[in-house]
Amino acid sequence: LEFRRVLFRSDDHTHFGLPQDLAFLPDGSILVADGLRNTRIVKLDKDGKYLSEWGTRGNGPGQFSGLHGIDADPNGRVYVADRGNQRIQVFNASGTHLDTWPNLRFPNHVVAAPDGTVWVSDGTNARLLHYDASGRLLNFWGTYGTYPGAFWELHQFSVDSEGNLYTADSFGGRTQKYKPRAGADTSRLVPATTSLPARTN
Repeated sequence: LEFRRVLFRSDDHTHFGLPQDLAFLPDGSILVADGLRNTRIVKLDKDGKYLSEWGTRGNGPGQFSGLHGIDADPNGRVYVADRGNQRIQVFNASGTHLDTWPNLRFPNHVVAAPDGTVWVSDGTNARLLHYDASGRLLNFWGTYGTYPGAFWELHQFSVDSEGNLYTADSFGGRTQKYKPRAGADTSRLVPATTSLPARTN
C-alpha cells in the first residue's frame, strides 16, 4: 500500500492532480489551477520551477471546491473560477485573497480582458457574463439549447485578432464561431486577450 501511495502521489512540488487551467502573470511566472483531485493554485517561475502554492478544500475565502478556471490581468490580479462553490475569487499574485464574487451557478472559464473587465462562462446558465474589475455584473448573453447560437454547457471561449468569438460547448460536443455584427457596441463584445509574455531562454 505504501508503494501505491507514493507512486500515485499528485500533490507535491512536481506532480499535479488533474490540473484544469493555467495563466501567466506579467513577470512570466505561471499559475496552475490544480483543481479536481487537489484544491490549490501552484505558482511556477517562467522556467517551470516551483515557487509557492495556496488553497485548501472548503468554502471559505481562499478555499476551493472544483477549482477550474484561472486568469490574471496586467496588474497581477488573479481571477479564479471556483466552480464547486459557485463563485469567482480574486487574489493578488502572491495568493492573498482580495474579493469574492458569489452567486454564479457553474463558472467554468474566466478571462481578464485587456480593458480591465472580466468575462466568465457560466455553463449551467449557458451564458457569458461580463463584469467590471470590482465584480459588478455589466451585461450577459446566451441561451440554453442545441440549435445554432445556443449553448448546452458553455465551457471555454477565446477571441481571435479580428474579434471573432469561438466557444467550446462541452455537453453539446461542438465549437461555434460568432462574428461581430457591423456597428455592434464594442463594450459588449469579448475583446481579444493579450498575447503571452515573451519567453527568454
